[in-house]
Order: sequence, then structure tokens, then C-alpha cells
Amino acid sequence: MQAAPPRYTSKLWILGLVLNYMGEIFGNAVALSYLSAAVVAPIGIVSVLVNVVLAEKFLHERITRNQRFGFLVIVAGVGCILLVAPRSSGASDATQFVSMVQTSGILGLFALMYMVQAALVMLIRSGRQSLFLYVLVASIFGSMNVMVSKIMTMYLRLKMVFSAMPNPADLVVYGVSGATGSSMLSLPQILVGAVMAGSVIGQESFRQQALGRYPVMQFQPVFFATYNVVATLSGLLLFKELSGWFQGLVFFAMFSVGIALILYGSRFLQKAKSVVLPSHIRLDKENLLKTQ
Repeated sequence: MQAAPPRYTSKLWILGLVLNYMGEIFGNAVALSYLSAAVVAPIGIVSVLVNVVLAEKFLHERITRNQRFGFLVIVAGVGCILLVAPRSSGASDATQFVSMVQTSGILGLFALMYMVQAALVMLIRSGRQSLFLYVLVASIFGSMNVMVSKIMTMYLRLKMVFSAMPNPADLVVYGVSGATGSSMLSLPQILVGAVMAGSVIGQESFRQQALGRYPVMQFQPVFFATYNVVATLSGLLLFKELSGWFQGLVFFAMFSVGIALILYGSRFLQKAKSVVLPSHIRLDKENLLKTQ
């Protein structure tokens, strides 16, 4: 039996990938410059629902009544998160932006993420492969891209009004005194571009590996829930989006309920496992095929 050709040889797959990242750039990235990741990431439920329709139409994955119920539960979980998510998360002027970037601690968070990524990738390469490992690696790469995109799109939006505002990459490395509003590329800016490119490649690589091993309707909800947790918590840590302990308590309580509903709903999306026949039945079946 001839093996199926790799996905990247398909023009339709390449077109879909390009359209996906065009949506990320002109949709999610722009939205993140105004809103919290806790709002933007859960709205990605739209992509999950679209994937279900496309999987049924093009991949011929039959959607059962249980699976439909599972998606309703997932939507309810997203609603719980959106109900308490911080609405606004962005600087309105250059001073706020500079202060936000300087106090974000993004270098420390990214260093921690890279160490976690290295450990997870080593686990996968050692043979401990599971859906959750692939999903977690892809989610961390995705959340890194979300954080950088949020800062850069906010910078570009404010730069149109405050032309002398320094680049956030220079602010993080050199501080206010060393950063300039020069249009020339600096080493920190090049490194930011490399981080964004590496995050996109890493996320897509592990997503495609997972999709090559697991059905779309099994992968997508688990990825959606994990990505929401990582991206939302990263945003809350970096940009200090919660105003006090009470708001934090309410948010994390409802956020936990929402994630629990998403994971519970994803259980209804799992495909029925194939039945392994006893050895004597398999033998009879093989003999029957040989005689035909």
C-alpha cells in the first residue's frame, strides 16, 4: 500500500495555512492591541466550530449526537471565561506603553517557557508521545507568539501618534535611556523577529505532528483548552490585567469552571475506539480472505 504524500506537498494545505496566518495577523494580532488575551483567545472557539464543519465535509469525519453535545458544553465553558475576562488591556499613550513593557518581565517569562519547551521536546523524542504533550508544546509556542504580537501591534498603533516612541525590543534590553526611536534595525529587534518566526514554525510543526496521529475532533478541543490556559495566564502575568485580589479570585474561579467545561465537553468528541478481535476470529477471517 502506497503511503500518503506529506501535507506540505498539497496546494490546498498550503493555501489553508496561508489563510490561517493571515487571519492571525490581521485579526488576532490587531484585536490583541486593544483587548486582553483572556478575551481574544477564547473567541477562537469559532475556529473549532469551523474545523468541525470542514472535518465532516472534507475529511468525512462523522459527527455524532454526543459530539454535538460536547461542542455545546465547550461553548458554555467559553462563555464562562468571557463573562469575567478583563475587557481592556492596552496602553493609550507612549508613557503607559513604556511603563508596561519595562515592568512586564517578558525576558524572564520567555526564558522559563524555553526551558519548559526543551524538557517537553526531550520527552517526545524519548518516545513518551501523547496528545497532551504535543498540544502543550504547540500551546506554549502559540502563547509566546500572542505575547510578542500583542506588544508589537500595540507599538505600531501608538507609533502612528507618538512618532518618537522607542521600540519595545530596545526598551526591554537597553531600558529607556538606551532605547531610541530610530528606524534602523537593532539586534534586539532582529531577535524579536527570530522569536516570532521560531514560535510560528514550532507551533505549526507540533500541531501538524499531532494532527498526523490524532483525529481533528480529538486534537482541536484539547489544543483549544490548553492554548487558552497558557495564553491567558501569560497575558495576566505580563500585563497585570487584574485590578485586585477580588477580581482575581472571581476570574480564576470562573476561568477554572470554563476550562473544566471545555475539557468535559471534549470527552464527548473522542472517537469510539476500534474493537480488537480475539485471535481465533482474526485467524478465521484471514483464512476466509485467503480462500476467496
